[in-house]
Amino acid sequence: MLCKELRVVNLNITEDYYDYRGLFRLCSGENCLDVDLMNWESGDKLKQIKTHFKLEEDITEIKEVIMDKIMEASKVESRIVEGKDYQEDAKNKNKERSINALDMA
Repeated sequence: MLCKELRVVNLNITEDYYDYRGLFRLCSGENCLDVDLMNWESGDKLKQIKTHFKLEEDITEIKEVIMDKIMEASKVESRIVEGKDYQEDAKNKNKERSINALDMA
């Protein structure tokens, strides 16, 4: 099996005083494995993933592909936009439209 066939689901990234945790599930059909990014750097988890899913690639390639999948999944999960791309005016316009729609009713 190839690593690109795996899916990252149930991604949950949290931050507590700059202590980041990332929990997710890797799935391939009915076969799933829960992963915590805290155990990621040791290499044991990557070996477990390789044997669990019977992957053909080497450990470094598996790590790169899964990290790409995590980054892609985090884009999909994130709905709150703040920081440099935050636009207060656009948010206010949406609220105004909602309020105006209620006034018309």
